[in-house]
Amino acid sequence: MNAYTESSTTRYCIPIRAIPLPALLVDAKGGLLDANPELRKCLGLENDPGQWPDLSHFLLSLEPDELQSRLRQCPHSGEAVAHRVRCRNAQGQPCEAILHMAGLGNGLYLCTFTRLHWMWDSHKEQPDARGLEAQRWRFAVHGAGDGVWDWDVATNEVAFCHRFAGILGYTDRELDHSFDQWLKLVHPDDLRRFSAELQAHLQGDHDHHTAEYRMRHREGHWVWVMSRGRAISRDARNHPCRVVGTLSDIADRKQMEEELRRMATTDFLTGLPNRRHFLSRIEDELARVKRKPEQGGAVLMLDLDHFKGINDVYGHSTGDAVLRHFASVFSSALRHMDLAARMGGEEFAVLLPGTHLQDARVLAERLRRRIKSTPAVHQGAIMAVTVSIGVAELHPEDGSPDDTLHRADAALYRAKGDGRNRVEVARPPGEEGHGEDFL
Repeated sequence: MNAYTESSTTRYCIPIRAIPLPALLVDAKGGLLDANPELRKCLGLENDPGQWPDLSHFLLSLEPDELQSRLRQCPHSGEAVAHRVRCRNAQGQPCEAILHMAGLGNGLYLCTFTRLHWMWDSHKEQPDARGLEAQRWRFAVHGAGDGVWDWDVATNEVAFCHRFAGILGYTDRELDHSFDQWLKLVHPDDLRRFSAELQAHLQGDHDHHTAEYRMRHREGHWVWVMSRGRAISRDARNHPCRVVGTLSDIADRKQMEEELRRMATTDFLTGLPNRRHFLSRIEDELARVKRKPEQGGAVLMLDLDHFKGINDVYGHSTGDAVLRHFASVFSSALRHMDLAARMGGEEFAVLLPGTHLQDARVLAERLRRRIKSTPAVHQGAIMAVTVSIGVAELHPEDGSPDDTLHRADAALYRAKGDGRNRVEVARPPGEEGHGEDFL
């Protein structure tokens, strides 16, 4: 399989080869569908994907059933879920790594590995249990680039290694080794959460401290870090005396998580949000309308007229170019607060927060005229494009976003049936029929 995977209904493009970390695509059973060069190198995969084993073959700490269970548990939001795993390459060399898994829909999952370092070379003798434990410790602290800190709670002084300062761009001498300075470097938006999580451990509510937050780098930008710690001594009243832990630079992981989230919520052909993201946003907007109905809200459903003919005459590459052109033209005419999305095929939608029905219809007419007057040009061919639009208002009595979308769809079908290149407004709830599919 190549670097782009297509479903039978919608082209779901996943640029896996562009991911700098070892990355692969798997199906719901853990079968390897594609892998970027970094992962092929790490796992020693052959050039022929047909010869690849399942992902579970390389995971020493996850059985096939458990791997499939964790894949199914990936949230539909596209947020990456991290698991610490033990794995091996094709030659049997073991390593420890962080495995991130994200659901992409259509039974596809994107997996990336970070901190993928082999624990010993194949020609070296494997260490005994004590040596293996020592290697794991060195991997955790030095191989992963962690800094070590030691906090004397009574004096409020913090001793730390040079790596702790280096993560923030400082030398050992440039920090005054006080916990107060540590707090001053924490991002204001993260300070309350960081302090609360630390206090929960100091008070004995949690047996250890773990927190992810941003700290100010010496050059002025913010870096994502994760601190882990544990009180190793307490007084007779169980008050902490000394807390020891590590500080990790997690900027790469945060960037990858954001990229996975973007990939799971974006249509890669047009660059617009996809159906999943649109449904999430319209659900939030409907909840707002239920609280404040006077502010209004509306939805537009747009469908390119006679798009199948473009594909049949000019080919799918030209059809893709027309879809990108269409998306660019109509999305550029929207407000910053509006949300345009590709729902699938040649169907698009727009969410208009704080917009009443009449204003939504005016905007829809403006979009229709703009699209009609802006033909698509691709490889010398000039193609006139028109669009049919259905408009529906978000109603407080709508039980779910599906109710609103059903009315907008019915209005869109009427526009198609009455000649296309039209705008139709949905009837009030309870009065709209199912309509007839003219697509």
